[in-house]
Amino acid sequence: MKKKYIWVIIASVLSLVLLLSGCISNQASNNTQNGIAGSSDANTTAVSNQADSITIMVSDELNPEDASPINSSTEMCLYEMVYEPLVKYGIDGVIEPALAKSWEISDDGTQYTFYLRKDVKFSDGTSFNADSVVSSAKHWDPTSFTTPLTNVEKLDDYTVRLTFKEKCYPVLIELTYPRPFRIASENSFDANGNFVKMIGTGEWMVESYVPEKEVVMVPNPYYYGTKPNIKKITIRKVTDGESRIMALQSGEADLSLADLPSESKSIIESSKNLAVKNTEGTLGFFLMLNQENTALQDENVRLALNYVIDKDSIVENIFGGDAIAAKGILPDTVPYVTDENSKGYSYNPEKAKELLAKSGYTDSDGDGIVDKNGVPLSLKLVFQSEEYSSWKSMCEYLQAAAKEVGIDVQLKQLDTSAYYDAIWKNRDFDMIIYRTYEDSWNPHGFLRSMFYQPEGSKSVCWYDPQLNTYLDEVIKTQDEATRQAKYDQIFKLINDKALVVPLCYPNKQYVYNTHLQNVTVAPTSYEGIEWQLITIAK
Repeated sequence: MKKKYIWVIIASVLSLVLLLSGCISNQASNNTQNGIAGSSDANTTAVSNQADSITIMVSDELNPEDASPINSSTEMCLYEMVYEPLVKYGIDGVIEPALAKSWEISDDGTQYTFYLRKDVKFSDGTSFNADSVVSSAKHWDPTSFTTPLTNVEKLDDYTVRLTFKEKCYPVLIELTYPRPFRIASENSFDANGNFVKMIGTGEWMVESYVPEKEVVMVPNPYYYGTKPNIKKITIRKVTDGESRIMALQSGEADLSLADLPSESKSIIESSKNLAVKNTEGTLGFFLMLNQENTALQDENVRLALNYVIDKDSIVENIFGGDAIAAKGILPDTVPYVTDENSKGYSYNPEKAKELLAKSGYTDSDGDGIVDKNGVPLSLKLVFQSEEYSSWKSMCEYLQAAAKEVGIDVQLKQLDTSAYYDAIWKNRDFDMIIYRTYEDSWNPHGFLRSMFYQPEGSKSVCWYDPQLNTYLDEVIKTQDEATRQAKYDQIFKLINDKALVVPLCYPNKQYVYNTHLQNVTVAPTSYEGIEWQLITIAK
């Protein structure tokens, strides 16, 4: 199986700027978690220089005050560090014990009985038991599972039973997600059920934070598992890739879970102070197409967009070889993806021109852009570069490639918030570059999130009635061979009808300062690193 890697880097020059300017001191929040005092200059800056502390970098939202285990969009690593699931997603997708030491599934596949650990406490010192699961489940949306959750029953102090409407194979997988089915203390919510603070059973807890800037994590003193060797992790938000590169050179922090521009590869390779951990990835980059666009409703136009892209050129010239040219929407590290069901389209601009001509597109006025009935084929391509710095270069390449066959592509760069609004709220795009989900969400969670259309709602990516039926059928299959056959139908339909434009599967790498030892990649990208195993060289 092929390995895929995304560059992940050390640190942030932004942190250095904040340190020098005193911004963190001036903006330090008095928000605290679990009764620990708020931030100060001494404990919110230059943490990476402390012998028992490390600083890591992220690019996503960083707001613990909004980090409900149910519906927040805050950085995923926070969820993994604070909240734990009943079962966890292990290496190669094996479901392993977590807060539940064992479980049983009824013969009809609708009831799951979990036998809970008896040695667990939340970070506020309260005990974890069956009541904790029942309490957390009250905040869950029962319809968020692939089959509705119909009942949560306490059988005794350390045994709970979850009952679902139908038999669906992904239930245990969904319980491993970073959200929305993690277990939180009752004290995480007020009397009205509103989220107030992060209190979990995980290895770490929030000590202090500055909203959208940094979060200081310290060990949960009641944690039942392996105790971490380090005493503090400062998580800092840095949205600019160039700033992360400069921070990498300055050594201001120790490890980053944020993307590094591919052109900075030589900096990492030439540094004696940096090391790299590689891991298989399950991520793919692709173009989502707006089904409401009349031109894109034409299958020949969608096929032309697939043929016009030289994916090998993207891999070599943008990623420096640190990616794999995409075939289907998901890489073959994802279960049920095969070469046969995800054949993709090779670079063939002449074929693209033929398909456009077949649909009546010609350059009637000689301006280099094809048109039909006097309307030029012009498409708006939306992107952001805060999370994935390579997207700007990729979109500029796509614009040039499309022009070669007479398609006008207008680029529109948005900040991250507006970008996600374009996808989930206002649909203000013709094409938008996006990424697949990873690990436990693939394939069923990602496919249903993008393509499935529930009654009374619209699908996010593209609606096809036959695909909708297949997505309903596959989650109910229990026989592995039958399930593979059904996924073959799903991936082949997406491919043959060109419902998306796959681009590449970026490689994944974790880059860190060499004074960190025992750096171990976690089973999922949402965890990133096994933080409890890290030691710091003296």
